[in-house]
Amino acid sequence: MKMAQARVTGNMISGAAQQHKKRLVPLRRTDAMTVAERRNYQILDDIFRSGASDCFQQVSSADNGSPQFLKLNIGGTSFMILIDAILRADTTTFLSRFVQLTHTARLKVADAYISADDAYYFQRSPTSFEAVFQYYATGVVHRPSEICPASFLSELDFWRISHQHVGSCCADIIPQKREEEKEEEKVDDTTFDKLMCGKLRRRMWTFLERPGSSMQAKAFELSSTLFVAISVMGLSFGTIPDFQVTHLMPPHNETVVLPNGTVTVVQKVEQMRVEHPAFVFTERICIAFFTVEYCLRFFAAPRKLRFALKPLNLVDLLAIVPFYLELLLTLCGVDDRKLRDLRWAFLVVRILRVLRVIRIIKLGRFSSGLQTFGMTLQRSQKQLQMMTIVLLTGVVFFSTMIYFLEKDEEGTPFTSIPAAYWWCIVTMTTVGYGDAVPATTMGKIIASAAIMCGVLVLALPITIIVDNFIKVAQDEQQAEQQKNDQQSEQLALEAMLNAHD
Repeated sequence: MKMAQARVTGNMISGAAQQHKKRLVPLRRTDAMTVAERRNYQILDDIFRSGASDCFQQVSSADNGSPQFLKLNIGGTSFMILIDAILRADTTTFLSRFVQLTHTARLKVADAYISADDAYYFQRSPTSFEAVFQYYATGVVHRPSEICPASFLSELDFWRISHQHVGSCCADIIPQKREEEKEEEKVDDTTFDKLMCGKLRRRMWTFLERPGSSMQAKAFELSSTLFVAISVMGLSFGTIPDFQVTHLMPPHNETVVLPNGTVTVVQKVEQMRVEHPAFVFTERICIAFFTVEYCLRFFAAPRKLRFALKPLNLVDLLAIVPFYLELLLTLCGVDDRKLRDLRWAFLVVRILRVLRVIRIIKLGRFSSGLQTFGMTLQRSQKQLQMMTIVLLTGVVFFSTMIYFLEKDEEGTPFTSIPAAYWWCIVTMTTVGYGDAVPATTMGKIIASAAIMCGVLVLALPITIIVDNFIKVAQDEQQAEQQKNDQQSEQLALEAMLNAHD
């Protein structure tokens, strides 16, 4: 059963990967591409910016009742486009502006002019231009299957055709725009100008929030990651009996009634197994580091409330608050023995100790993999909600069925419908602990139906979730590539300026 399920899951993931083989992948720009790049659109923009009257002409869609055509030669293939179709399309496209130029101005923009055909030559791919021709004919763009997605989008950018005109059937190649920060949430160098200690806080903010800004900032990020790892490992190893020590509780008196009826007071000393002092010392060092880090980041933040309410910052706060609450209880004289007498306080302290493990989520601040996983879950909210609703519906339905079929059996674990929920959840998620099983024939039939429904419920959203994961990973890769390209262009510009100086 598990092997079959693994094969199905593998096929689903493989199918999603096959679907995205032709999906847009960031195109790494090379020097050869820069040299070969045609800058016709820059010349066109320069002419329009100059506004010279001798470069423009009055354009009409017909001459003496005959339709007017724009003749183009794209990479050796001739195309004729109705000027009326160009004028009715988006006015910001390359050809919409091109037709408004005079013949002399067009010669400056085109790569060449073929007088025999009265056609303007552009050194572009004729196969890719088929989609451009299709846009002026039908108003929608369809990508030819044999064209690389990155090359196709580059061709659309050259002809200044917006990506919004790409048909919905081909829209999967368009990279989704990253959610930009709201204007009030953006933090740049000017944000700190009017703040108290603005220069110091700006340096601290850059150091703490932008690890790539310097080697020291990167080292601090690695140190923070190391402290998180040490803290979590100390919390885990401190629960191993071999790494614990015996702690004697303060003696207390208990009244005991002997068999002969005599009442006597006996002094008792309870023993407790607690974590080794080395782990306690390590925990305090880690808490001190986390406290200093949070306070520094809070001080440097230009908007305190927005900083405090961000999810990752809430995690940072919850990682250190339990320690100080336990310390406060200790200073108030509430030890472990008194905590046992106060059940509510003992439960609160236990919850606080459990909350210490939440600091593992701090790694999400430094791990791009965890961030990608979180963004994938965010994009898959609809699919996860659908799966949850269908699963809960199945749990209630099959639990009710199994309860009424099994409740009269001797020693049945299905003593109520809520008691059957656990069995149904374990069954529909294909875990199958075997701690509760139906005994009747009809109960086994219902269990078989629950298993099959569970497989379907879990299998259907998998391809969509994998699809979203691939999209998020590719968008992240593309954003990183664009960032590297911008840095390369900035360095090249600075080198040129330094050379002129």
